[in-house]
Amino acid sequence: MFTKLFGTKSKIPKKNNIKNKEETFNLPIKDVKDIIIGNDNKYKLVAKVTPINGELAPEDMLRDVSNAIQGALNSFEGRQGIYIQSERVDISLNIKNIEKQKEELSDEFRIELLEEQKKYLESIANKSRTVLNFYMVLEIKDKNSDTARQVLEDAYISVKNELESQEMYVEQLKEKEIRQLLYEKMNPEQSQVEPYKEDWLLENIYPQNAVRFKDGRHLEIENRLYRFYAISKYPQNVDEYRWLKKLLNIRGDVNIAIILNPKNKATIIKELSKAVDELNARAISAKDEASRQKYFKQEESAKNMIEELGNDNVSIYDTNTTIGISAKDIQELDTLSNIVRSKISSSYLQSTEIKRKGFEPFYTIMPILADNKITENYIWNLSTKDVASIIPFDSSEFMEQSGTLIGENEISRGLVIANYRNKLYNNAHMCILADSGSGKTFFIKTDAIRNIPYVDYTIMFDIKGDLNFPWGKRYIFSATSGTIVNPFHIRNTVSDNSIEQQEVKSDIGIYLSQKIMDLIVFFKWIIPELTPYDESLLEEDIRDSYKKCGLNFQSIELPKEFCTMSTLDEVMEEKIKNSDTEMELERRKYLKACIKPYSKGTYSKIFNGQTNWNFDKFTVFDISNIPEAVKKPLYDILLKDTWQFAKKDGTINPTRKDIYVDECHEFADPQNPQTLMFLSTKLSKQGRGFGIRLITATQNLPDFLSIPRFGQAIIDNSYFKLFMRLGESDIPVAKKLYSFSDSEIKILKGTGGKKKGSKGKGIFIVGSQRVVIQTRASKFELEVIDPVQFEEIYGVKSRYLNLG
Repeated sequence: MFTKLFGTKSKIPKKNNIKNKEETFNLPIKDVKDIIIGNDNKYKLVAKVTPINGELAPEDMLRDVSNAIQGALNSFEGRQGIYIQSERVDISLNIKNIEKQKEELSDEFRIELLEEQKKYLESIANKSRTVLNFYMVLEIKDKNSDTARQVLEDAYISVKNELESQEMYVEQLKEKEIRQLLYEKMNPEQSQVEPYKEDWLLENIYPQNAVRFKDGRHLEIENRLYRFYAISKYPQNVDEYRWLKKLLNIRGDVNIAIILNPKNKATIIKELSKAVDELNARAISAKDEASRQKYFKQEESAKNMIEELGNDNVSIYDTNTTIGISAKDIQELDTLSNIVRSKISSSYLQSTEIKRKGFEPFYTIMPILADNKITENYIWNLSTKDVASIIPFDSSEFMEQSGTLIGENEISRGLVIANYRNKLYNNAHMCILADSGSGKTFFIKTDAIRNIPYVDYTIMFDIKGDLNFPWGKRYIFSATSGTIVNPFHIRNTVSDNSIEQQEVKSDIGIYLSQKIMDLIVFFKWIIPELTPYDESLLEEDIRDSYKKCGLNFQSIELPKEFCTMSTLDEVMEEKIKNSDTEMELERRKYLKACIKPYSKGTYSKIFNGQTNWNFDKFTVFDISNIPEAVKKPLYDILLKDTWQFAKKDGTINPTRKDIYVDECHEFADPQNPQTLMFLSTKLSKQGRGFGIRLITATQNLPDFLSIPRFGQAIIDNSYFKLFMRLGESDIPVAKKLYSFSDSEIKILKGTGGKKKGSKGKGIFIVGSQRVVIQTRASKFELEVIDPVQFEEIYGVKSRYLNLG
């Protein structure tokens, strides 16, 4: 879809041959505090903006983002600047946060894992290209500095609220951050070996050398060459959104400043009204039909502009767009210059090279909202709607200053780092949707290892037997392992009722009622045809079984040992002998026969006896060696036990727990939805308050969504989502739910004969932000995750080859 730009012609200075006077490098500002103090009573607030990924965003999202940007621009009446800055990947704060986390830990194992993460992060950051960062600068002119600060702070809050409504997070830069940013922009090489020091004066952050070339085209700032361009003409029709995307996506050291100087709408409307009359007169007096149509179209365009400006939500700006490019030598600079001018041309724009303006072009691209001959003369009239439709905060980057490495950005080659428990996010949950062989298990294992230092407990449900780790406790459930899970075991008596009343307390009587209901769900997996009458008999038998171990609704303490499946079998035998009716006798015999494999038969080695395991700091439940018939009931009882364990700390400063639940589609049974409902309403919905980060994974999307009330809820309640290669039946469902573009669908389908090359690749979604990632592991991690691949790559014998 195309849209018309408001634009009118730019103002371009006349060429002259007068040589510029000698000048020294001197930023046009007086000082940098939390707000930049400029010349002539001007004060500037600098904020960093987190971009959205427009490349992967559906059109309805782009519309909402554009509206939010327009609202942000309209919320402030002064000069504004939007800066798209090419900066090297900066992991200094990530490293600093890792060191801080290490200081808070006493566990040597966790400290070792953090040190390995630090080394890996440093190694891959050095290989990454520069990435784009986005800034917004607001300026106010006022003789009273306190008044200016207050106006800017109020405006910042308005801008922040507007942009963050569409998850473009805004953070004001303070004195140290502004000075550091300017220092690194002016000293790209020196800053790598000599970091910014807080006690430096403004003069100390200036470049070591700044030279103007005699040709008037080039500047040399600390051994890097610079050349500058300004957009001099815009097309009449552009794409509805992201119409500068070709320019914004250039790989290389390219910095763009979009400076907005507000104009008086009344004056513009008056000029346009005059133009309408003139164009109408020309059309009427035109000698040929072609000329007449041309003037009529121009007249109609002017009328549309008048109508647009009549809207209170539209402002008009003298807009200056300055582009600075940089390279190490003239050959590299020429190559980059050709790319930039080609992208400008293919966007139907025109540009002019800025010459003989001293250091002013460099000042213009710095996020200080410079005011000079360039920003005054190289201008084009654009409305807030025009500027917003550019979607200037648009990048595939997603890199938080703390958190864990998710993968490498496939588009920008940057790093994707997420802090799952960032308070900005609704929750820390993640849902992974991936086909078999897509790299799902690889990602799960990598994610678990990287998050161990940040959590107190890691609990994993291993369906396929491939979640092997050389640490923690691994409980294998099978007929020969000796690991028992007693369905009647009570870990603690924190009831869900107390949670709903926003208090966490133990009450044996209340919890026993809940436990009996949970056991009914467990038995429904064993006996799918359970009738209401059967349930009433079974409930009575479970209750009487607990009585045999001294537990009832009036109890005030738990017994040392709990009743077992044998106890239930005994109670059922007694009830059969004392049945009052033929129907009761028949149903009791039926129920007893159904549970016989669990009380005396093949499965009794798993379910009959006292629970003989406990939760460790790192716990894996291996249920890969049990028959399909008992997998679901076992999974159900382990999930309930995990939930009970998670509740024990309450909601005030709870311990942090990462719970990995694989193959969730196993529970998508419309006839028996209780376990999926439990996942949705308990672990997912209520879990956040108890320090839970729930990581669910499924490879069968249609089945998972066959119970939309719960399956869909689990996905929707996961703020983080990872779509890896999907199966053929999953693609249409995923496309319908998340409006994936054609390019995204190609990623989700995979490539090659055997879909080779797509393993570990996926679309990582954080709220509304989407990033294409490639999962990779460090040498340390790979030895644990895939010992065979480790030996192939590094030619070293793995210590964990026979771990499973």
